[in-house]
Amino acid sequence: MSIMSCRSIARSINLIILVLLGPAAVLAQGEGSGGWVRADSIVAAIGETPVLETDILMEMDLGLLGSSHLGADFNRLLEAYLNRMLILREVEEVGGFRLTAGQAEGAYQGYLLNYESREEYELKLTTWGIDEQEVFNRLGRALLASLYTESRIQFFVNILPSDIERAYEEDPERWGDATVYEVWEAIRSELVQETYQRERDRWLQTLRDRYDLIVYKMNGETQ
Repeated sequence: MSIMSCRSIARSINLIILVLLGPAAVLAQGEGSGGWVRADSIVAAIGETPVLETDILMEMDLGLLGSSHLGADFNRLLEAYLNRMLILREVEEVGGFRLTAGQAEGAYQGYLLNYESREEYELKLTTWGIDEQEVFNRLGRALLASLYTESRIQFFVNILPSDIERAYEEDPERWGDATVYEVWEAIRSELVQETYQRERDRWLQTLRDRYDLIVYKMNGETQ
């Protein structure tokens, strides 16, 4: 039985859910099922909050995890999802950072353009047993995390003229016969991207530690 089929069962029949300690399968038993079936699994935990496998698969299928550039690599999708959850924890803790109604609605209308028809979209919703509001909320949280990240990290990205000159002098042959002034903006752009990524990685590591992130391997060990 597929994970999506199990999810549909879990939403449509009376279930008794077992969640075992640590990395665990979530088991379900329906009336007359004759036994337990695997309905889901816990792939990570943020503090006491479990992260379920089907949340990752659903967001990938719905295009809520930037799957166009992450592909179908589950570990990369999981990392993106966990990063978002961690960032939202800080947003909630800090307070005061919100989307406007226009931002949320604009993001949702743009998202709907990914579907060729209303019927295709509604089929996705039915498959996962959710409604439009759930997608709207998840999309809004993703946008909130992205905008908060941008505003927070940009504060630490400060490229000085001396940084650009030093980068040029360290590898002048790369730029051919161009002077430092001719490639100034290209070097600055690279330094901005490198600094942004470095600061983002450093920040995310502090969030992993602060909010007690645990990621489970398939064999039950932690990563």
